[in-house]
Amino acid sequence: MVSFESQQMSDQAPGMTSSQRETMTTAMLPLEPLYQRGPRIKRAQALIRAGEADVLTQRQQLAVDAAGVFYQVALAQVNVAATRSLAQWFDTVVTYNSVRVREGVTAEADLIRSELERDHVLNDLAMAESDLARAQADLQTFVGGRSHAGVLQVDVDSLPMNKSRTALADRVTRPEVEAARERMVASEAATAGERRMLLRELGAMVGTKNTAGTSSLIAGFTLPFPLLDQNRGSITAARAEREVAQSELEQEKRNADADLIGAESAARILSQRVATFGSGKAGYLARAEDARRIALGAYREGGTSLLQVIDAARAWKEARSSYFETLFAQHLAAIRLMVAEGIDVLDAWPEVRSGASQ
Repeated sequence: MVSFESQQMSDQAPGMTSSQRETMTTAMLPLEPLYQRGPRIKRAQALIRAGEADVLTQRQQLAVDAAGVFYQVALAQVNVAATRSLAQWFDTVVTYNSVRVREGVTAEADLIRSELERDHVLNDLAMAESDLARAQADLQTFVGGRSHAGVLQVDVDSLPMNKSRTALADRVTRPEVEAARERMVASEAATAGERRMLLRELGAMVGTKNTAGTSSLIAGFTLPFPLLDQNRGSITAARAEREVAQSELEQEKRNADADLIGAESAARILSQRVATFGSGKAGYLARAEDARRIALGAYREGGTSLLQVIDAARAWKEARSSYFETLFAQHLAAIRLMVAEGIDVLDAWPEVRSGASQ
C-alpha cells in the first residue's frame, strides 16, 4: 500500500517569510501473506490433487456404467437372435404338422399346439426387440451423436475376459481414497494457517519525508497484539474439519477394502462358472443344440411327443440366455475388479480385451 501526504505550514516560526510545504511518501508491505504463503500453497495443491482424483473417480464410474449398458445391449441382441431363431424353428414344426394333418397321419391337436407355441415365441420376440430398442437408446447416451433405432449394434463374442497381468502387478491407490487423503492434507494445512493467524495485520513500512527542503528516511513496522481475539474459534473449527477429513479417509479405506474383497469374489466365482461352460462339441450351448435336434428327430420318427419337443426348444433358448448372461456378468465383474484395484479401465482395456472382438 503506497501513501502520499502533503501539508501546508503557515508562517509561525521566526525567520520564515513564506509558507512551507511538507510531503511524505510511504510504502506499507503486509507481512501476513508471507508467513501464510506456505500453508495456503499446500492447501491449494492438495485440493487440486483431490479434484483430479475426483475426476478419475467419475471417469471410472462412467466407464462401469457404460460397460453395464453395453452388455445390456449385447444380452438383448442375444435374446432377440435366439427368439427369432426359435420362431423360425417352430415355423418348420408347424409346416411339418400341417403336412401330416393334411395326409391324415397325425391329429390336428399337434398342429394347433405348435401354432400356439410359435405365436407365443413371436410375442416374446416383440418384447425382446422392445427391450433391445430401449437398451440401444441408453447406450446412445454414452456414444453420442444420433442414431436411428435398431442401427446401433455391438459385437458379441463368447470369450471370457481376463484382467491384465501388467495392470495387476502395478496396483495403484483407489482415487476415492486418494481424494480423501488429499482433503485431509488440505485440512491440516488450513489448521496450520489458522494457528499463524494469531498475529494479524503484521506489516513493514518504509518511506521518505521532505520538510523545507530537508529529506529524511522513514521506516517502521506494525505488530498488533491480540489481547481479546486470539483466533481460538477458527483454530477449533479447522481442527474439527481435520478430524472429519481423517474420519472420511478411514471410511474410504474401509469401503475400498470391502469393495475389493467383494469384486474379487464375484469375479472369481463367475470366471469359474464360465470356465465350466466349455466350448466346441462338448460345450454348454452345443449340448443344448443337440438336445433340441434330437428331440425334433425323435418326434418326426414318432418316438416322442410334441410337448417334449417344445420343452427341448425352450431349454435351448434358456441355455443361450443363461450362457451369455453369465458371460457378460463375468465381463462386468472383471471391469469392476479393475476399478476396485484402482486401475484405469479405459487405459487397461486394450490389454484386457486382446484377442477378442469387443
